[in-house]
Amino acid sequence: MSAPPGSRRRALLACTLTAVVCAVVLATPAAADWRQFHAGPARLGVSPGNVLSRDNVRHLRVMWSRAAGKSAEGVNASAAVAGSRVFVGSDDGRLYAFALGGRPLWSRWVGGAIRSSPAVADGVVYVGSDDGRVQARRVSNGALLWSRNLGGAVSSSPLVAEDRVYIGSRGGGFFALRAGTGHVVWKRTLWSVWDGAAYRAGTVYVGSDQARVWAFDADTGAKRWMTAVWGRVRSTPAVTDDRAFIGTDNGRVYALNRRTGHKAWTAAAVAPGKGFVRCAPAVAAGLVVVSVGMTTTPMDGVLRAFHVRTGRSAWTAQMADYSTSSAAYTNGLFFVGSFDHRLYAFGARHGAEVWNSGWAFQGGFFERGISASPAISGGRIYIGVRDGRLHALGLP
Repeated sequence: MSAPPGSRRRALLACTLTAVVCAVVLATPAAADWRQFHAGPARLGVSPGNVLSRDNVRHLRVMWSRAAGKSAEGVNASAAVAGSRVFVGSDDGRLYAFALGGRPLWSRWVGGAIRSSPAVADGVVYVGSDDGRVQARRVSNGALLWSRNLGGAVSSSPLVAEDRVYIGSRGGGFFALRAGTGHVVWKRTLWSVWDGAAYRAGTVYVGSDQARVWAFDADTGAKRWMTAVWGRVRSTPAVTDDRAFIGTDNGRVYALNRRTGHKAWTAAAVAPGKGFVRCAPAVAAGLVVVSVGMTTTPMDGVLRAFHVRTGRSAWTAQMADYSTSSAAYTNGLFFVGSFDHRLYAFGARHGAEVWNSGWAFQGGFFERGISASPAISGGRIYIGVRDGRLHALGLP
């Protein structure tokens, strides 16, 4: 029998506070892990540390590159970094684990193409796939612990918080599952759910193709609020102490009051009908930063930054092709990928391009486009590419 709502959270909070004290004392490297999509449950896309900077980013090199199986679309999911391992899923239908130095550890067939970014917690890695299932596998060897059919393709990334896995499917269901067993704690029907959910302070936030954003009590699934927005939501929310940020297929960015769902501001990242915002916003340095995939001819991409409090435009940075990659922030730099085969670094202050990985035919790093989002951990950037490879970039 489950503990009453709130009591379980209080117990978890006590454990968390203990863990925080220990973390301060021990200062383990795990603090820099990128354990689930966009860095953590709040999906802010921020990596701590100052290894990478404007002064040295031009020295980034491919430290290693590993094939993740042959497929038409390659790697579209973002990597997770936990402890001494890196995990990534591929369109070939396999989940891969590599050592931080690039040594292959294991791979496991999960039943369908993987567009879902894995999440790691307590020695378990969770991932969804196009066969409609979410699976839990042992970090050490990939052994299957449980599998749950969600009734539709799973492209959303698992959200792990409070010993539960929150995940939606394109069949319309949004589920809270017990992390240890996969048993359904609660379910809500929201229309098609393409992207992941976010968590903060006992509340789970998620959007869907119904052009709505929901907030649910994490324990019970009770609806706290629902807000209608303009355009389908295929964007993972990013949640701060007071606001939830999300993008839509009509090219808009919304800042919603985290507790009530009221619109604090909304801004056009692109004119209606001219492009999509299908990324998780990165929230750092006083900015909300989104990639925009333009549907104009030619199709190009931009990175747009808005002031976090007002929604006023801060800067726009240009990319050469469509982008759905969610930007990742570290030490004054936003990193983001594009279908133009390049990974970019833009300065947070003015959006100036500081570095890019170059074109392959000019000695650049990547053979195909990037739709995955960078994972930054320990001063390295892990990025999957549509040529079917996972790359680790670092300073020599």
